[in-house]
Amino acid sequence: MVGRRRLLSNTAWNVAGQLAPLVVGVLTLPLLIRLVGLERFGFITLVWVLVGYASIFDFGIGRALVRTVAAHLAHADRPRAEASAHAGLVWLALFGIVLALALAPASAWVVGTALNVPAELVPEAVPALVLLAASLPFVMFTTGLAGVMSAHQRFKALNLIRIVLGVASYGGPVLVAAFVSVRLDAVVALVLLLRVAGTAAHAWACARQCGWRPQAAWPGREATRELFALGGWIAVSNVLSPMLSTLDRLLLATLVPVRTVAVYATPYDVLSKAMVLPSSIMAALFPLASGLARGSAAAQRLLGESLRLLFVTMFPVIFLFVVFARPGLHGWLGPEIAELGAPVMQILAVGMLLNALAQGPATLIQAAGEPRWMALLHLAELPVFVGLLWLLTVQHGVLGTALASSLRSGVDAAVIFGLAQRRVAMGTLHWRAAAGPAGVAVLLLLAGLWPTDWAESVGVALAGLAAFAVYAWAGLLRADERQRLRALLRPGPRP
Repeated sequence: MVGRRRLLSNTAWNVAGQLAPLVVGVLTLPLLIRLVGLERFGFITLVWVLVGYASIFDFGIGRALVRTVAAHLAHADRPRAEASAHAGLVWLALFGIVLALALAPASAWVVGTALNVPAELVPEAVPALVLLAASLPFVMFTTGLAGVMSAHQRFKALNLIRIVLGVASYGGPVLVAAFVSVRLDAVVALVLLLRVAGTAAHAWACARQCGWRPQAAWPGREATRELFALGGWIAVSNVLSPMLSTLDRLLLATLVPVRTVAVYATPYDVLSKAMVLPSSIMAALFPLASGLARGSAAAQRLLGESLRLLFVTMFPVIFLFVVFARPGLHGWLGPEIAELGAPVMQILAVGMLLNALAQGPATLIQAAGEPRWMALLHLAELPVFVGLLWLLTVQHGVLGTALASSLRSGVDAAVIFGLAQRRVAMGTLHWRAAAGPAGVAVLLLLAGLWPTDWAESVGVALAGLAAFAVYAWAGLLRADERQRLRALLRPGPRP
């Protein structure tokens, strides 16, 4: 596989960059809620969401920047790589400034009307939103700097910065609320300071790790055209993909009692955390894939091995979710949610596995400079999914919603794989190669539906994982990979 050792190292750093702040968040959020109260905490979570999803307004330039810079670097064309990086950073900064100028004057209306903030919190929420608006240019520019580092495959430095900023983003508000003030504007002022510090840290790392420094020049026309040609289609997917992912919960809330929504939303949220692994793998794979010629032996090999890697790493995780769905939910949330939530989790888990497998070919399609196919697929899916979601939810409640979501994931994965075959690997892989892994997966997942208590679940989990390990060793790993694993497991000193 192209850059196997580097890919594994980059993936490990990406996983650490996402998990470390998450662990700190789990530990600190209860304390933050006690300090500031639910109303203020709700506003703070909104701030985190807006900062996290500000890149949806980048017109796809952030992702396009990674692809173009990585592709030019792969062809040893550093001047064009630097021109693409400069153009992307300038446009992202301009988009951030426009967002800030739009949000800041509207802060009073947003707080008082759109967000329905309690009257007693309005005097601190309005300046807090103005401060948030001031942070957006830094957020957008940092997105570009992180893209430059990704294109240069400097994932260690990138994720070290991400870990520090992520931990500070969760732990900082607790310290401010405990020792300075619980006011929203005080907490968001810290967010602004962290964004400025983050931009400075990324700029320093870019200069040190990638040899990039800011230029006092307007971006070139060719580099701008290249970025926007890719970014426009990526922007369509950036808007539609989250919409497709949240439609199930939004529509469900209008068709069933509100308390029933938790039976669906809770298993979905828990399962979604498992996507940290495939997203980390694909973030590391994207710059590697951007320099490959379509139809080349390397592109063909990368498509097949990305699917194999995703299946080997994700199936055991999904299998455990299926096996422990009933006793896990029963012990965590009680028998009422477990009764209906367990089959919902099991159905969603199948869809999550298919969605994870689709990440490989989807990444290769974008890396090949063909994001329009993903955007057109999402456009075509939207009305069909809405109709299927409504029909199955009306007929079968939350189970129907879960089934509709998983069916969409299955169709989505099949179409994406077909597109990758046609546009990237040029039809060199065959569907029958998936028959063995698919058969093993179906048999083990069906077995995972049987247990109802902890003892049965532990027994089925151990037997199923052992069976999968035997199959993966004999049927999925190559001879050289088995040899390396034997060397790692063999006792004694290693070279």
